[in-house]
Amino acid sequence: MVAAMPVTPPPDYIVRPRLPGSRTQRLLVLLLALMLLAASFALGHWSAVRGGHTDSTGANAAAMQHEVRTLKQRLAILQRDRQVTRVATAALRRTLSDRGAEIESLRADLAFYTRLIGGDEQAPGLSVAALTLSPVAGTRGYTFNLTLLQTTRGGNPVQGRLALALEGVQGDHAARYDWAQLADARQRDGLPFAFKYFQQLHGMLVLPPGFVPARIHVTLKPTGGGALTRDLAWASALAGKDTTHVPQNP
Repeated sequence: MVAAMPVTPPPDYIVRPRLPGSRTQRLLVLLLALMLLAASFALGHWSAVRGGHTDSTGANAAAMQHEVRTLKQRLAILQRDRQVTRVATAALRRTLSDRGAEIESLRADLAFYTRLIGGDEQAPGLSVAALTLSPVAGTRGYTFNLTLLQTTRGGNPVQGRLALALEGVQGDHAARYDWAQLADARQRDGLPFAFKYFQQLHGMLVLPPGFVPARIHVTLKPTGGGALTRDLAWASALAGKDTTHVPQNP
């Protein structure tokens, strides 16, 4: 008799449906994760590099600002030095100019007193030291300044009268005008003078119409003495070339 064999039931199979695209999605997720990791690494590296560059740029900017401040300070110092030098130079020039004028004045004083005491071999006695003319604007009048000297050592005061005469051309002819024709009616007898060493006289004369002067004749008539005459060029007197410095406080 054959024994009956136990019968094993067949295994149960479970059929699971496979979702389409699930593997592709996993690959995409993995790829995205790798990309995020790489991006994070790159971002960190870039931040580190940028931070170092920013620090370097800031240091350079600070150094440049310091140099600019230093240059501005130097420029301000140079400008002040230049201003001080300019002021000092102007003051020095004024001082030199004043000293030069003072020296010229002293030389003129010396020349005047030399003539006054007869130290320049000038003939002693009464003389005309200088004559200058100045035109009166808008008229034919001229003012004059005349300096008289007496160089006689130990001489007494001298007095008298002075008169001017002019020679020149009027039209086509030579002409001469005496003091009475040129001066004011109150001074037709001449200008009075009285001094011991020197004196300055001031007056005015008026040229006749059409008359062109060429020379001036100065006549001194001291009391009790002979007349003295000096001839001067009109142009020289008008230009102020025939001048003698006269100290204000002899």
